[in-house]
Amino acid sequence: MRARPGQGGGAVADGATSSGSGAGGTAGSGGAGGTTGSGGAGGTSGAGGPAPGAGPAPVTRRRLLVSAVGLGAAAGGGLLAGRLLSSGDAGPGGLPRTHPSTPVGGVTAGPSMPAGSETELPANLLTIYGAPGTFGELGDGASPTRITEVPGWGFGPGQAAFMSAVSPDGTVFISTTPFTDDQSKLTGTDMELEIFEPEAGRFSRLVIPSTRGRTSLPRFDPGYRGVGGGDTSDVIVVPGPDGADRVVFTSLMPFYGWDTSVDGELPSVGQLRRDGGSGRWMYDASASRTAAQLAARAPATIAARAFPVLNPLEPRSPRGPSSIARLPRSGHLVIAQYLGTGRGGTDNGALLVLDLDGRVRAHWQYPQVRPLGVELVVNPREVVADPTSEPDDERFVLISDARGLDYSTQPFPIQEFSYSASTGTITPRSTAVRAVQDGSRMESAVFGADGTLYVARTKQDGLRAETLAVYPKLGRERGLVSRTPATGNWPVDTWGIANPPDYLVVGTDRGGLVRSISVDPSTGAVLLAGLNGLVQTVRPAGRGSRMTFRTGQPIDVGLSRLRGPSTRYVGVRRGSVDAERRSLWLPVNQMVLDGLTWPYPPFKLDQWLLRVDLDVLLNDG
Repeated sequence: MRARPGQGGGAVADGATSSGSGAGGTAGSGGAGGTTGSGGAGGTSGAGGPAPGAGPAPVTRRRLLVSAVGLGAAAGGGLLAGRLLSSGDAGPGGLPRTHPSTPVGGVTAGPSMPAGSETELPANLLTIYGAPGTFGELGDGASPTRITEVPGWGFGPGQAAFMSAVSPDGTVFISTTPFTDDQSKLTGTDMELEIFEPEAGRFSRLVIPSTRGRTSLPRFDPGYRGVGGGDTSDVIVVPGPDGADRVVFTSLMPFYGWDTSVDGELPSVGQLRRDGGSGRWMYDASASRTAAQLAARAPATIAARAFPVLNPLEPRSPRGPSSIARLPRSGHLVIAQYLGTGRGGTDNGALLVLDLDGRVRAHWQYPQVRPLGVELVVNPREVVADPTSEPDDERFVLISDARGLDYSTQPFPIQEFSYSASTGTITPRSTAVRAVQDGSRMESAVFGADGTLYVARTKQDGLRAETLAVYPKLGRERGLVSRTPATGNWPVDTWGIANPPDYLVVGTDRGGLVRSISVDPSTGAVLLAGLNGLVQTVRPAGRGSRMTFRTGQPIDVGLSRLRGPSTRYVGVRRGSVDAERRSLWLPVNQMVLDGLTWPYPPFKLDQWLLRVDLDVLLNDG
């Protein structure tokens, strides 16, 4: 098969057969999966927020998915900026002429099946867990999906499944998001994480108490109909200083307008640990931190920026912690702060590094971005750490949501950073880039064990997957840095330019937008799961400039058979891999989105957890 240049510097297979409904899955929001918020306007939607129906609608993750894209949509100077970000004074593909891309060879093979088709569901591939009697048509006996009813399974009112993580002992942790898929519009009354222990068949709903021991925290304004509490925007498992595993979670919206002098505060960054007596996972209040507690452990100048006081009647703002990753050398935690600093400050978000004790190690404010004078707002959404990082040069990538001042959605970029633990600094190594200047977005990312970066992308409509972008590590750097370094006045001169990937993987652009992207450590396979419930694998081979990719046939996991009323939405979220037990765990959530007028009194919806058997999925036979 002859390789031809991809869009920019990449390579795609000439004559490869594309799949029908190829998948692609996130994080992210982020990560990764998609994380939502109040649009980076810089504040919490707590007591100081607008009453329901008042004021302009905040930009949300859902709005980002359905609104127009492209700088060309902005008024006035938007067309000029669009030209800059599409080509400007640049070489082919939008790269600055001073940093030309060196095309890299390679072949990608698409699935060997007709376009538009999907593979038949293999036996023993899927097992779905949930409350008895909640599996819809999957429980009619005709589906090859194994049904496992778990006694006591149930999320709290207004809480939907979100991000997941798995511990070495096989326990699965699931964070939660509101039914609106928008953390500025909460639908529950508490903050919680869900815990599932597959070997014991045990489900636990862990409600996080406030600093005053409160577990139900409705907003005091009766117009909000009892909603309150907080979300849990991300969750990871990390080794603790004592060698025991710790679970760390973040909350983008830990305050929603109650009297903190009476009810206390919820954590912005929290931890779980195993109880020494019972062996059960429990909330560790002594290791968890509110925004005020984080500020108390930071220098005053950093505390004022990282955890500002937005309203004298409200607690400090944590600025929307949306995503968290462990840096492999120092063990410190890098956190994306989605929101700005509030009125009179910046709408752009920031990056924060903490140690496990909650001490602030570094903080970096995203600068103002003005390509050709057109100001944009940048909201950091997903951080992913490079496992091949070196001491004092711990690399990670950031995917940000971006919008114009008129709230028009801009194509999301990716950017590479370095963290030095000895100096306590975060440094941008690349400018913020897109793969192709066609309105497509960088959606979610994952690193392979060799430092290869895989980026799931979304088409301009914000709902369909675009081809997977691959940036291998060539020597000490990836093309993000070697081709588009963060030099000079990058927030103005080069922000948002194209950095064509070294490879675009054929057959990965046929399904819904990426909701989960992960790597199987045992085989190196990239695992994709899309908005519409299609799961697909990509098998890379080789390294650096000599990589090839084999894409598997997409598999429909049957989300449509779980659907209830037309006002409900059923979808997958960020999965987690248990390599030892050969499992990919995918949270399956049910939400209302805008099917009901918000706010509404909290109520429950069924949520599930799907296990994909990796040995069956990756079987070459």
